Amino acid sequence: MTIDQILILGLLVSMLVVFARDWFRVEIVALVGLAIGIVLHLVPFDRAFSGLANPAVITVLEILLIVEVLKTSHLLDGVAAFLSERLKRPHTIMLVLCGVGALLSTVMNNIGAFSLMLPMVFVLSQRHHIPQRLLMMPLSFATLMGGMCTVVGTPPNLVVSEALLNSQINQTGTFRFLDFLPTGLAITIVGLGLLVWWAPRILKSDRQEEEGEEPIGHRMVTEVFCPIAGKESWTVETVEAMIEGQIDSVLRQERRLFPLRAETGLKPDDRLLVEADEGLLKEAFATGTLTPARSSLARSTTGGADQVQAQAAIMPFSILQGSAIANIGEFSEQAIRVIGVATQSPRVEGSLDEFRLSVGDILHLEGQAEAVQDAITNTGLVSVVSSGGLFSARKHTLWTSVIFLCGLLAAAFADVPPEIAYGMVLVCYLVGGMLDMREALKRLNWPIILLLMAMLPLGEAVATTGAAETIAKTIIACLPVANAALITVIMLALAVCITPFVNNATTAVVLVPIAIELAHSADLPPALLLMAVAIGASCDFLTPFGHHNNLLAYALGPYRFREFFLVGWPVTLTTIGVGSAVCLAVWS
Repeated sequence: MTIDQILILGLLVSMLVVFARDWFRVEIVALVGLAIGIVLHLVPFDRAFSGLANPAVITVLEILLIVEVLKTSHLLDGVAAFLSERLKRPHTIMLVLCGVGALLSTVMNNIGAFSLMLPMVFVLSQRHHIPQRLLMMPLSFATLMGGMCTVVGTPPNLVVSEALLNSQINQTGTFRFLDFLPTGLAITIVGLGLLVWWAPRILKSDRQEEEGEEPIGHRMVTEVFCPIAGKESWTVETVEAMIEGQIDSVLRQERRLFPLRAETGLKPDDRLLVEADEGLLKEAFATGTLTPARSSLARSTTGGADQVQAQAAIMPFSILQGSAIANIGEFSEQAIRVIGVATQSPRVEGSLDEFRLSVGDILHLEGQAEAVQDAITNTGLVSVVSSGGLFSARKHTLWTSVIFLCGLLAAAFADVPPEIAYGMVLVCYLVGGMLDMREALKRLNWPIILLLMAMLPLGEAVATTGAAETIAKTIIACLPVANAALITVIMLALAVCITPFVNNATTAVVLVPIAIELAHSADLPPALLLMAVAIGASCDFLTPFGHHNNLLAYALGPYRFREFFLVGWPVTLTTIGVGSAVCLAVWS
């Protein structure tokens, strides 16, 4: 191997380790890696920003903007109401919900599809008394499978499609919009059937009691007033026993009591930061046993008619992620109060204002209806529950849907490149006043854009330095028999092994040049191995942190880490088997 080959492979391996360890934000790691590649002359100066003009990056950007428009139109509200009335059995609800999620994911980014489906999950869960954990993980997996069906369904598909177009040994052109459908559809049909049969057996609600474990539930962190006016005998221990939770801090006359012991006495005006099961706290509020310290509705006997309460979840790229509640300017400017936070964070200290938000936390908000709606939209949250008809107004629902459908049909059946078709959709949205570009760009998922932009030149460097050719020849030399089936399974399995620890786009970028060189060395169609890479990169069913949908489902379910593996391993093996077989049948 040459020095350049050693350097590029060492750089990529180091980046993959940092990605997997989650020490820094993914876009920072990618940009620093690109900078190092430029300094080491692995990436030519004139190719440093080639990712900005790459159709894959442009298409992802366009899809994310379209999803922002579809969110404000509340496109699925009517679907949720219809399904809520028609569906009764949990297995049927799970199957239909996953089917709709998979269908949406075929025409947009799977993160966008998952976020659009979340309100429907909450409606069906509450209406039919189905635990959210029976729906969240299957829906996340369904959106990942649905994204395998079209070229725009997930970034890896766009990456391999562009790579096929630029391949020197390519004789078939690029992947067309529906070229992914045979493989993706087969995986989705088999996978959904397996999920509906298998997931309830792992996630059933009585499983914890059978194993002697504590039931899983969201802990709600909130501030309450001491409920025992006129009594001096109440202590931290007795109140914790009453709420079956714990008191994290006590503020008395704006001073924090320290140290806080079980026998510490409490006074009527003490402000307690408590964490307990969300359902138990709601019961305590309803009976008057506890009084919320931050809710004007709870303390008001007149007024409050213009006030609503809502719950909204922190999405993976919400601007509130990592923020302390006291520092959220959007809330303070519009007089929105955070009553509490439902969270799985392992450690809570100080006051509620000091609490730092993370993905999956659910904010309990209170304020004027229009202000709350604007704040949820502007900060990148997704509405979970609201009172007072918070999201009753719809914006351009019909036209946004019709315009998007026209762009979709043009890309699917008129051979219009997706970046052109979806670009025209955005132009129509702008002309029709349906898209506020300034606000949409604020809420855009910039990390994935910057990640793709930075990683694509590094992927090219794997090919231009000859590292991909060297790896391909090494793989061929190690195989007892270099046949198409074995090589396809190896490429698919290699992608499956990498993608749980890094994001799917990075997995595709790293493996694409190796797949092309391997196809050249083994005299195979490059489309065959590139399709295998795309499938494997999207096959993220084993951990909660490999894909943002899984991470959000993990927090909202909520689940234990091992439950992802228990539900996901048969889905993963099925995907490898079905995906390899269909790839060989269609592309060999």
